[in-house]
Amino acid sequence: MELGLRIVLRLLALGMLLGAVGFMFDPASMEADFAVGALETHGMGTLRGDLGGTFLMLSIFTFYGSRPGNAMWLAVPLVFMLTVLFGRIVHIVLDGLTDPAIRSTVIELVAVAILEYSRRTLSTSTSTSTKN
Repeated sequence: MELGLRIVLRLLALGMLLGAVGFMFDPASMEADFAVGALETHGMGTLRGDLGGTFLMLSIFTFYGSRPGNAMWLAVPLVFMLTVLFGRIVHIVLDGLTDPAIRSTVIELVAVAILEYSRRTLSTSTSTSTKN
């Protein structure tokens, strides 16, 4: 079970890392997928820095939290994803429900579920194995 969770976490982190690399090194190709666009050159800096950096941070903490004894670090991407989910709910309430909003919400809910279940399960298994 632990190994399976660690693999799922690493796959999630890999997806986040691919998002980071995409935003940092080819932001133009990411614009359509995320419905964002840089209006001027400094807008590319926003895509590279803000979005790329965010995905990189999520990836680093998820990778680190997937290592034995480090499940507590999964709280960082978990809290971040919860704040993104809150923003998504505000978007749906104010702007209306669309297919892309549903897709993004489902992805965020799945990420939150994986992160929280893994954080709890791996923290418990680590503390149980150190007591034996």
